[in-house]
Amino acid sequence: TTIFNTGISCPRDYSEKEIKRIEKTEKNLPETQEEKRPNILFLQLESFFDPTLVNYLDISEDPIPTFRKLMKEYSSGYYKVPSVGAGTANTEFEVLTGMSLDYFGPGEYPYKTILQQSTCESIAYNLKELGFGTHVIHNNTGTFYDRHLVFPNLGFDSFTSLEYMNHVDKNPLGWAKDTILTTEIIKSLLSTDQRDFVYAISVQPHGKYPSSPLGDEHPITVSSDVISEQDLVPFSYYVNQLYEEDAFLRSLIESLETYGEPTVLILYGDHLPSISAAEEYMAQGDLLQTEYVIWDNIGLEKQDRDLEAYQLSASILKKLGIRNGFLNSYHQSFEENPRYQEYLEMLEYDMLYGKQAVYGGTSGYEPTDMQMGVVPITLSQCYLLGDTFYVLGDCFTPYSRICINGDPVNTEFISVNAIKGTDLSLKDGDQITVSQIGEDGIPLSETESIAFTHSAPGRKTELAS
Repeated sequence: TTIFNTGISCPRDYSEKEIKRIEKTEKNLPETQEEKRPNILFLQLESFFDPTLVNYLDISEDPIPTFRKLMKEYSSGYYKVPSVGAGTANTEFEVLTGMSLDYFGPGEYPYKTILQQSTCESIAYNLKELGFGTHVIHNNTGTFYDRHLVFPNLGFDSFTSLEYMNHVDKNPLGWAKDTILTTEIIKSLLSTDQRDFVYAISVQPHGKYPSSPLGDEHPITVSSDVISEQDLVPFSYYVNQLYEEDAFLRSLIESLETYGEPTVLILYGDHLPSISAAEEYMAQGDLLQTEYVIWDNIGLEKQDRDLEAYQLSASILKKLGIRNGFLNSYHQSFEENPRYQEYLEMLEYDMLYGKQAVYGGTSGYEPTDMQMGVVPITLSQCYLLGDTFYVLGDCFTPYSRICINGDPVNTEFISVNAIKGTDLSLKDGDQITVSQIGEDGIPLSETESIAFTHSAPGRKTELAS
């Protein structure tokens, strides 16, 4: 089914006339307000939910005090996502596009199908129209879910993946800790002179969770009179990762307050963790339900409500008086209409598979020339000193690889400004570049080339200085 049953079937009443009827209704909406706007930040939290919602657990202290405090003070609610235990990219798809996955094939990932070759209306495109810089950040590999191919079709100017980060700490399972996201978010805000839209995706509490203790001391203990000791092992690991995640949220908000620009930050979980006991003993009983909260420093009124993932972006933009974008304005105007879901299916089909009548018969959007890394990696000089080949530049990371005439060679990371290779066969005129290459061997970007020439006397001193 996942392989063959993909896309959206043509709705029974689909026609250009029906699309025009929806379009005519949307024209009654107020125009986007012309006023100074805040930075808009979304932070999608990997496997994040409130573990106190699991029955029969005794947790020594609250693992999410920051998130809980924010929910009391700011707009928040339950949040329905399209999958349980996995499917980060599908929650991401619904949030970014405003489209519901209910109308796609069962088990489909649009990132793996239609978005490989088609653009799609998104909150990034909508905010670009208003002059926002648009950035996406993920402390995992850039090729996972083919994000490096999909994000240009969703309107992003830059994508900072793990391969473009330095000083990344890892948790016991080898996932990057999320504290690095604070640095990268602030870097994105500093990269432009205008307001920014930043979509950040965390990874630290990711499974597969351990089935036996890892031997580390945990600040929070988890016990139960009902759940077996063996089933508590993954819970204990997860809860302590969540505890660190919550501390990261506190630090991020402190950094945003210090940064000082008007900002709205939306925090939400992408799905429940893949822990079978969590599903079995969920107190709320809805495995597709997480929570969200909206922090801001601009005085937004607290308004609690429950949302579907595909409604989140439009709900935020409505608070900010931003109406542009067809699906955005559709959710803002049709939510109470009895034909809301029927028309939503029709619009999704038209935009991605139909006549694109909503855009006058065109695709509506052009792919962006997305830059990998919010600050470009540059190559300035190279020297052969004995058997060691040094390459100098800026923004290098442990994933930077020296390439000779396009072929990557074994490379050792020294610093953000220097990398080296040894025992290389080089001749004058060889073209030297630096590529960012992940563990899967797929190049994500490459610098401009410089021609190699054997170093002249005295260059060693210059390099050392």
